[in-house]
Amino acid sequence: MLKVKSMELGELIKAKATIEAEIELRAASERADLIKAIQGLRKLSAARDERPQSHALKGRKLPPLYRNPKNRAETWAGRGNRPRWLVAALKQGKKLEALAIK
Repeated sequence: MLKVKSMELGELIKAKATIEAEIELRAASERADLIKAIQGLRKLSAARDERPQSHALKGRKLPPLYRNPKNRAETWAGRGNRPRWLVAALKQGKKLEALAIK
């Protein structure tokens, strides 16, 4: 540890210059390490983006599982939001199993 109180002005100025030079060297080293780490992350991100991310069932049409008894053309495959006719039937007290296609 430097004894700053007992140092002369010239010695203090030299010590300050030495300390500032060391700070600049260490900051440059840290900056270079961070740049290398960021470049590595960018490579990983680019490699990850090349792989397909879609769901296995995306775009496939599934057979209907439920049918509207009032309108036989209205069906639901069990994916996505429930259709209005199904929500209304469930509110009336019907069971989902009663609307299933057998």
